[in-house]
Amino acid sequence: MRPVSRRHLLSIGLAAPAGLAMASAAPPSASGTTGDVHQQLLDLAARLEERRRARFAAVASKAELAKLQTSLRAAFLRLLDGLPGPQDVPQVHKTGIIEADDYLIEKLAYESFPGYFVPALLYKPRKIAAPVPGVLSPCGHSTNGKAAGAYQILHINLARRGYTVLTYDPVGQGERSQFWDAARGRSRFNLSCGEHAVLGNPLYLLGTSLARYRIWDGMRGLDYLTSLPEVDAQRIGCVGNSGGGTLTAYIAALDPRVTVAAICCYITTLRRRMGNRIQQDPSSDPEQDIFGFVSEGIDHAGLLALRVPRPTLMGVARFDFFPIEGARESFAEAKRLYEVAGAGDRVAIAEAAERHGLTLPLRTAVYAFFDRWLAGRRDAGPATEVPARPRPDKELLVCSEGQVNRSFRSRHFLPVAWEEFERKPRAARVSLRELLRLDPEQADPRLTTISAAARSGQTAVVCVNGNEARDWREETELLRALERRGHAVLVVDPRGAAQARPAIFATAPHYNDPLSGVEENLAYNAFLLGKSLLGMRVTDVLVAIKMLASNGKPRRIVLCGRRDAGLVAGLAAAVEPAIDQVACEELLLSYRPLFAERGFPINAASILPGLLQHLGDVADVLAQVAPRKVLAAAGIGELPRRLPNVQAISRPFSTDPQFLADWIGG
Repeated sequence: MRPVSRRHLLSIGLAAPAGLAMASAAPPSASGTTGDVHQQLLDLAARLEERRRARFAAVASKAELAKLQTSLRAAFLRLLDGLPGPQDVPQVHKTGIIEADDYLIEKLAYESFPGYFVPALLYKPRKIAAPVPGVLSPCGHSTNGKAAGAYQILHINLARRGYTVLTYDPVGQGERSQFWDAARGRSRFNLSCGEHAVLGNPLYLLGTSLARYRIWDGMRGLDYLTSLPEVDAQRIGCVGNSGGGTLTAYIAALDPRVTVAAICCYITTLRRRMGNRIQQDPSSDPEQDIFGFVSEGIDHAGLLALRVPRPTLMGVARFDFFPIEGARESFAEAKRLYEVAGAGDRVAIAEAAERHGLTLPLRTAVYAFFDRWLAGRRDAGPATEVPARPRPDKELLVCSEGQVNRSFRSRHFLPVAWEEFERKPRAARVSLRELLRLDPEQADPRLTTISAAARSGQTAVVCVNGNEARDWREETELLRALERRGHAVLVVDPRGAAQARPAIFATAPHYNDPLSGVEENLAYNAFLLGKSLLGMRVTDVLVAIKMLASNGKPRRIVLCGRRDAGLVAGLAAAVEPAIDQVACEELLLSYRPLFAERGFPINAASILPGLLQHLGDVADVLAQVAPRKVLAAAGIGELPRRLPNVQAISRPFSTDPQFLADWIGG
C-alpha cells in the first residue's frame, strides 16, 4: 500500500478491511515542495531573506542605520545567550620563543575562563620603536590549527610589515583537542570539524551556541593583545579565513576594539549556503549555525551592517562552497549601508579566481587593506608577499605534550559550559509547546496503513519512523502480533525520516551520521530559521493523530518509537492528551551525559534548542505525559529520577512482540 501524505489522509479512514498490508511503499513524490523538508526549509529561508532585505533597504539615514545596528546587536547577543562579563587581562603562560631575522614568535597560553587555556602564538616585528598595530587572527578548520601553512605565511608577512599578530587554536583543533586519545596520538573524532559537532550540538539545549564560547576566546585574546605595551590599542585588526572568517565576522561585529576587519571565504547569504552545504560541504559547524540567525533578520549582511562605518574587507573565492553569488549580494547590501554612513570607501571586496582557501590573492589583498586602513599608509602601492617557508608543526607547539589539556591540565570545555549554565539565573520558562514551535500549516506526515480497523472504537497503534533504526514496516512479527490483538496499525514517516527523506538525498550513504550527515545539516538549516527538525516531526505526528482521531474515531491511540523516533513519540505525547500511551525503545533517557568529558556524538536532529534551559531533561518531558503510561524499553542511560507513569525494562520490545501487545492491552 502506498504511503499517504497529509493531503490524502482524509480519504483513508480506518474502515478498510482488516489484514496485514505489507506491499512495498512507493517513494515520496519529488514534485513540488510539499513533503521535501529540504526544499521546505529553503522556501522559508527565501521568505525570511526577502523580509530582511526590505528592512535593510529601507535604511536611508545615519539615524535609521544606528537604530538597525542597535537592533541587530541586541538580537545577536540574545541568540548567544549573552557574553560573559568584563574580565581583566587574562593570565598568560609563556613557553618559548622562536627568533627569525626580522620577526619573533612567542609561544603562550592564555586563560579564556579560569583554568581553561588557549594555546597561541604571538608574531611580532623584531624591532619595535613605537607601538604598532595589533592583529587578532582566528584560525579556520585545519587539523593543526594555528600551524597551518597558509596562516604561517600570512602571519610572518604581517609581522614583517610592522604588525603584531596573535593567532590561536580553536577549541577542538590543533593543541586544543577535547577528546585526545594519547595512546593513538589523535582525536577520538577529528580535529577538523568532528569535535565541533560533539562540543557544539549539546549547547543548543542550553539556549546558547558554540559560537558564544569561540567569540569569547577571541575577545580574551584581544584583552591580552591590547594590554601589550608594544601594541597600539587604538589600531586593532582582525583577519580569518573559512571558520576563522566566521569568527572574524562575529568578533568584529560585536567588539568595537576591532577597527579594521578582513573576512575571508565565509561571507555569502545563508539561504544560498543552506542550499548547497549538504552537497558540497557537509561537515558539521554548529558555531556557524546559530539558532534563529536567519529568522531574527541578521544573516551575513547583518554582520557586515554591524561593521559600518569601520573599514571591512571581504575576501572571496569564485569557486568556493560559500556561494560567490551570495557574497556579491551581501557586499552590495553592505556597500549601500556604508554609503548611507558616508563611508562607502571603507568597505571592499577582493575576488580570487580560486577555490576555498587563504590563497595568495586573498593574502595580498589583506596586506594592502591593512596597510591603508590600519597602518595608515595611504600612498602604499600594490602589496606583495615575501616568500616564507612554513615551519613544521612540532616547532610551533606551545605545549610540551602537544595538547593543552595534558600539559596545562586545562579544564575540559563541556564541563566548563555546563557549570557556567548552572550558575546563570534561569530565564523565564517557556512551555514545551512553545519550544517545539509547532508548524501544522507545513506538516506533511506520510502514513502507511499496515492493519486497518475492522470496526470503530479499536485501538490504533501508530509506529513513528526515524532514521536511526529499522523501518517499522520491516518488523513483520511485531506488526502481526499487534494485528492479532485486534489493533489497527499504522506507520508514520515524519518529514525527512524513512520514506519521507528528501528525494535528492534519499539514498545518501551517511544520511544520519551525527558528525557530517545529511540529516544533521537539515537540522542546522532548521536551527538557522528558528525551527528544529524535532519540532517539525512532532508536528507531523500530531497532525496525523488529529486526523486519525477525527476520521476513524479510534477508542485509544498508542504511539511507538525507537531511538530518534522515541523522542519524537515522547514529545508528541507530552503535548497531546489524545495520545493514551507511548512506547519508546532505545530512548536517550537523559541529555546530561552529553556534557561529560568523555563526549558523546548526538545528531542535531535529536536536539530541541532551549529544552534544558526552559523545561528540563527527558524525564521532565515524560513527566508531562502522566498519568498516561510510558514504556521505556532498553533505554540509553538512566532516568535521573523515578517516574510513576514510566515502566522501564532492559530488553527491547521489538524482540518481544507479545510483551508490547500485552502492555498496550485491549
